[in-house]
Amino acid sequence: MGFKLGLQAILYMGWFKPSFKKKFSQIKGGWSTSQILDLLGSPMEVEDSEVPLGSDWGNQPGMTFQMKAGEPVRQWMFEDKGEFYYIWFAQVSYAEEDPWRVTLTKKMSRRISA
Repeated sequence: MGFKLGLQAILYMGWFKPSFKKKFSQIKGGWSTSQILDLLGSPMEVEDSEVPLGSDWGNQPGMTFQMKAGEPVRQWMFEDKGEFYYIWFAQVSYAEEDPWRVTLTKKMSRRISA
């Protein structure tokens, strides 16, 4: 019985890889870009822009860091099994080397057009 349980543990640990969706759901507001890279790998697309002037985008529910119109925002996009996963980063002043921190994540069934 001990061998069987040991084998199951090895199989579980060695070959079980969490799905991209499960990994994505682990992301918390405030994570750095390096934490995201370690968890998910490199994004398919990176876009640096600003919160549009006259927009309330930076105050939507679920944002870790509220952002004002004109402030810089970084968007990363990942694709997995026909789903699109977006991460938006805000520039925060307390961060040492990398000022970008996760402020919002969303999974979508279609790609956001620029």
